[in-house]
Amino acid sequence: MKDLRALTNAHQDVRLVSLRAWKGADAIARRDEAGPYVIGQEGYDPDDPTLTPGEFLLGKSGAWIRVSDFFRLPAEERRKEFVFGAAAEVIQMMMSLPARPRVLRAVSTAAAAEEDEDLRATMGEIGRGTPLEGV
Repeated sequence: MKDLRALTNAHQDVRLVSLRAWKGADAIARRDEAGPYVIGQEGYDPDDPTLTPGEFLLGKSGAWIRVSDFFRLPAEERRKEFVFGAAAEVIQMMMSLPARPRVLRAVSTAAAAEEDEDLRATMGEIGRGTPLEGV
């Protein structure tokens, strides 16, 4: 992570990551050609005094989660909260976010599912996603 900075809710700081090549993509109600998507950002939790860098995903609730914690959630919960069907859905949600980001810290652990490795590979590095402002 070249330019380490705190997470923000600013659209210019997030990356839209297409999951269309993911094996589980058909299970998501897609509404555009490149979907489904996750919204990612590299940085650190602004409330973390250690400034630990990481990759984060933004959920439909407006809360961020570390990618490592995302994979500890049950698959159904991940899909429901963090996978978006269309870029328009992402943009609409981003417009309603408060200025200060909220980060989920307490995450239940679940056994890894077979789909995890495929989803990890499809997501790749968050920093390689498409800037939202370019959509």
